[in-house]
Amino acid sequence: MGKNYTFVRGAAFPYQYKYEHPAVTTDCVIFTYEDWKLKVLLVKRGGEPYKGEWALPGGFLRNDETAREGALRELREETDLEASAVGELGVFSDPSRDPRERVITIAFYALVKPSEVEGGDDADEAAWFSIDELPVLAFDHADILKAAMERLRRDIHFDPVGFELLDDEFTIPDLQRLYEIILGVKFDRRNFQRKILSSGILEEAEDDSHSLRALSLSKGDRESPVLPEPPMMAMKSAAPHLSDEMDFCCAEPAMLAPMPASEAKPKRRPGRIASLFRLNKAKYEEMKEEGNKLEF
Repeated sequence: MGKNYTFVRGAAFPYQYKYEHPAVTTDCVIFTYEDWKLKVLLVKRGGEPYKGEWALPGGFLRNDETAREGALRELREETDLEASAVGELGVFSDPSRDPRERVITIAFYALVKPSEVEGGDDADEAAWFSIDELPVLAFDHADILKAAMERLRRDIHFDPVGFELLDDEFTIPDLQRLYEIILGVKFDRRNFQRKILSSGILEEAEDDSHSLRALSLSKGDRESPVLPEPPMMAMKSAAPHLSDEMDFCCAEPAMLAPMPASEAKPKRRPGRIASLFRLNKAKYEEMKEEGNKLEF
């Protein structure tokens, strides 16, 4: 067997093999939840290939960094977004995925609170897009995003991903709406309320006027919200037992005792699940340790 490498003394990588060396990139799928919509972060490419088209933030990996370090660096350089952590999604290695050369990408994903973003480096623009209003994506980024959505739908049963996208304090209708958007299904309001409360993973927060007022301002007018239908991606495969005719109803407020106008809380009509809740993290970890998962 012949020698398949050359040794170059003093080089940064002295063993230089004759095998072809593919380039390595990282790409980030960053989700947020805003205006009743699940959104993903995209950048408009400033250079070829696919100049002027939208793509996931990412770029080539440097020799002195790990894949995770490279992903966080590219995310920061292209969008001005600082993510504290990203989870590895998978490797995408179709030989024809990049027209420049043989490029393998390692994809990561994360959930963040709504943030301002700005294009930088080789990205002309950065913006949040609703997952049901996406432009055509460059490279194989539509496949990467699809894989991230599938992971999100799986993880939502085992990890508090839904709670990470909401404010620290939220209502059950807030949580239900987010789960419907992620899973692409409709839940019966009463069944969802019963199951999520019986799981024990929620604890009621102090229901004071300041919390309710802040929640109302952050989510808009709850008296008559105009909500889009949740994206029905994989509806049948995600929950084939659910009927298309199940009623969906945004929670309605219950009446409060009269208060001075300056102190009044948002009005509630009968049937409103108005209490604010927080995630009981200890109970959630206990549930996972016992091998249970959230079912709706």
